[in-house]
Amino acid sequence: VARDAAAPGAGISEVCRAHLAPDHAYRGPYPFDEISGPAALADTVWSPLKSAMPLLQRRPDIFFAGQNHLDADGATWAVEMGNFLGDFTSPWLGIPPTGKLTYLPYAAMYLVRDRQIVETVEFLDILAVLTQAGRNPFAPSQTGGLILSPGPKTHDGILTAAQDADATRATYDLTHAMLTDLAKTYASSQEHLERFWHPDMNWHGPTGIGASVGISGYQRGHTGPFQDLQEVVEIHDWELALAEGNYSAFMWWPCLTLRNTGGYLGVPANVAAADMRVVDLYRRDGDKLAENWIFIDILHFMKMQGADLLAEIGDKA
Repeated sequence: VARDAAAPGAGISEVCRAHLAPDHAYRGPYPFDEISGPAALADTVWSPLKSAMPLLQRRPDIFFAGQNHLDADGATWAVEMGNFLGDFTSPWLGIPPTGKLTYLPYAAMYLVRDRQIVETVEFLDILAVLTQAGRNPFAPSQTGGLILSPGPKTHDGILTAAQDADATRATYDLTHAMLTDLAKTYASSQEHLERFWHPDMNWHGPTGIGASVGISGYQRGHTGPFQDLQEVVEIHDWELALAEGNYSAFMWWPCLTLRNTGGYLGVPANVAAADMRVVDLYRRDGDKLAENWIFIDILHFMKMQGADLLAEIGDKA
């Protein structure tokens, strides 16, 4: 709340100093990557964004907390997901302003210790802003729908009260089992999808991939192109695994190393081994996963293949 109200410059710097540990570690999307300390975070991320979108509203749809891997002695992390809505009136990261309402999807994970945030892992879907500004040349190749991802269908994603421990365990176990099975090959077979996913599933992917509904829509809008146009080079272990109530979140930095063999997302086929940094949020409905919000640092993934969209803005300015 304090960050929402703070003005660019000294205001946001003071808020960051007050709530973040002096040695706070930040991992964010390209071009931010890793930032050390509250002052550098305020100057690099929040002050420029607030200057570019002076009317900036944070609209959280999911919020929960828990111990990593449900370990009673594990670190406590809080998870938040939603959209920033801003009046985009000044340049940001070289992106020219549209003069229009602009949405910026986000997911953030905060490590809390002694009433301070000591580490933040944050995914800002900067490609969404580039696309709304008409500066994404790969937009026609997006495999799913381009939408502002909604919150949970059940409208119960902001968890402020203690949740049933059995529900939390069921959500964690189901998500863990699905991801463990998926990681065997990273091919989403029909049997895998029917075993773990609700038939009316909603899948909200990052800009560049897009959103899909239903198992068949998910196959057309994501898993088919993902599997057909790429090959897996390496599968990495997840770093964070959290759950509370019917919600869970898993994070990888990176998740997969892939090779673009067929022009995936419009980027020409190449031999680069490119990393996908990922955070996944899920909602469980009974014994199936019903909704999934996935954030991928697509700009970083493209940059590793030689397509640096932020640099190209400067080249063409």
